[in-house]
Amino acid sequence: MDRSKKIGFWAGILILTFTILLPPPKGMQPEALRALGVALLMAVWWVTECIPIYATAFVPIALFPLLGILDADTTTENYGHNYVLMLLGGFFLAKSIELSGLHKRVALYIISKLGTSRRRIILSFMIATAFLSMWIANVAVVLLMLPIALAIIDKEEEESSEKRNPKFGLALMLAIAYAASVGGTGSLIGTPPNMVFAGVFAKAFPSYPEIDFLQWMKLGTPIVLIILPIVWFYVIKYFKIQGNFAGSREIINQEIKAIGKLSTMEKRVFIIFLFTALGWIFRRDIVLDGFVIPGWSSLLGIKDYVHDSTVAIITALLLFSIPSGGTKPSVPKRLLDWDSAAKVPWGVVMIVGGGYAIADSFNHTGLAEFLGSKMSFISDYPMLLILVIIISLMIFITEINSNTATANIFLPVLAAMAIAGSMNPILIMIPATFACSFSFMLPSGTGTNAVIFGSNRVTIQEMAKCGFGLNLLCVILLTMLMYVYVLPILSI
Repeated sequence: MDRSKKIGFWAGILILTFTILLPPPKGMQPEALRALGVALLMAVWWVTECIPIYATAFVPIALFPLLGILDADTTTENYGHNYVLMLLGGFFLAKSIELSGLHKRVALYIISKLGTSRRRIILSFMIATAFLSMWIANVAVVLLMLPIALAIIDKEEEESSEKRNPKFGLALMLAIAYAASVGGTGSLIGTPPNMVFAGVFAKAFPSYPEIDFLQWMKLGTPIVLIILPIVWFYVIKYFKIQGNFAGSREIINQEIKAIGKLSTMEKRVFIIFLFTALGWIFRRDIVLDGFVIPGWSSLLGIKDYVHDSTVAIITALLLFSIPSGGTKPSVPKRLLDWDSAAKVPWGVVMIVGGGYAIADSFNHTGLAEFLGSKMSFISDYPMLLILVIIISLMIFITEINSNTATANIFLPVLAAMAIAGSMNPILIMIPATFACSFSFMLPSGTGTNAVIFGSNRVTIQEMAKCGFGLNLLCVILLTMLMYVYVLPILSI
């Protein structure tokens, strides 16, 4: 353990010790102060990574019962929450899509349709990456796109000095990372902070309508469609990308030829994917201008019994049950086998559960109410200023902290602040959730940045220079989109 991690480890323990020994402030219950101490310990450990960030997620299971914050049953229920299981089912579906190779076929198809100019190559990679990131873990998508991009970059470097664009490779690599982060915000399962929000909101405000898969897509997908081309325009202008590059067509055609015809496994996985997406979208009634399209849960009379997690787990069972139809030794006998399922990011699932446990402790101990009362003055500010503050804070804190951990730490606090200020909580929690995915400066910001940095094609200085301007641009874009588009919808 290096020096900074040792400092972080003992600093977290010292903070917790002080909160246990010191008398609570007026108006705060002792267990609320202890809950705050555990949350601060976890925040320090997450930021410094003194122990694996996934292991930190288990701290509430150990400390909440010992410190009289929450009993063991209540604490552990958070790790099996509906949204935790929905995320897990989504990971299983994503792993099956990866095993079949369907994601690569979709990516290559999109890339092949948009032309061979350098600007269009970057745009095609961004569109393919963003679309896949709505359904598959962002890091997995970047790892898929990376070898294809590197082959094109290597071909570019073979060009004569007159035809070569020295910044093309750098621009393409960063564009892929940015597109994965932006695309992940488009669906509820696209990135873990979205799931953190859904669970924290459901626990903190059980009387509010559920934020389900379709409702999130109504907000997220238009934002992706607006921001993605703006990010593309920023990248090509920042790096002054121009000119044609015909060599890319040859590489893409070779890749398409190599994967061959659509396999039986790909066809079956695609059918399961459609079943899942439609199951999520049409679970609840859809109201269009007064016309109601009944959801399948209403038609079956089980509206109050099912959840999006129900669809996710049915999907997982189907994947484990249906034969893949493949005959090659490398192809699993089922659409998903357990050896492959064991490789999904279980740690991320547990981080989300740990975030729900933090939120639960805030609510049960009265800490949320206490913090909210101390921060209620913010509600006196204009809404536009509140959005700028929250979005800026989330974006730049995520540069040094996992975006999932940032959501876990701050969303319960924002929920409490909204209650104390008599504000609709989703008006500030949703902007904060989106902002957690818009950190573009450092490898520590998101897993996608880390993968691209690990390719040795991008330096921290280059990433920070380009990313800083993009961070500022996204503060403006997200603030305006939230204020003009999202908040009016949520206020209805």
